[in-house]
Amino acid sequence: MRHSGMKADRLGSTLTLGLGLLLIQQGINLPPGKEGAPGPGFFPVWIGIGLIALSLVLLLRPTTDQKTRDLLPRKDEAFRVAWVLALLIFYTLLLKPLGFIIATFLLFLGLLQFYRRGRWWVAISLSLATVIGSYWLFAKFFEMPLPEGLLAL
Repeated sequence: MRHSGMKADRLGSTLTLGLGLLLIQQGINLPPGKEGAPGPGFFPVWIGIGLIALSLVLLLRPTTDQKTRDLLPRKDEAFRVAWVLALLIFYTLLLKPLGFIIATFLLFLGLLQFYRRGRWWVAISLSLATVIGSYWLFAKFFEMPLPEGLLAL
């Protein structure tokens, strides 16, 4: 008997194809930039092209036996997914008022303590190192303005 439900890899590749098309469409609507300096649409267009290419590879390969119902997290996994989503929502809400450094530190601290459940000093050290490294990379090296929040006082 043949099952009429969509296979998980087909669903994933179709959704990825749609996302790639959306990124290209949105990227084309952004300013193109100047010669030698790509504009804001450069990365969305190329990421969209990459997503489309990868989704076509997934669409063209033989299907697997995985069903779409297998993609939904089980009870214990659902809590982990909900925790990460909650942390990301709080991070988004706190990024401007607290600033990049404090909000990102709290995000990484929450993620590390949840997944590693190790010693606090290790989580604090790793979070601090990650924040310092990412701040240097984006604010100093790439010269991107990051929200200062409380540290701007």
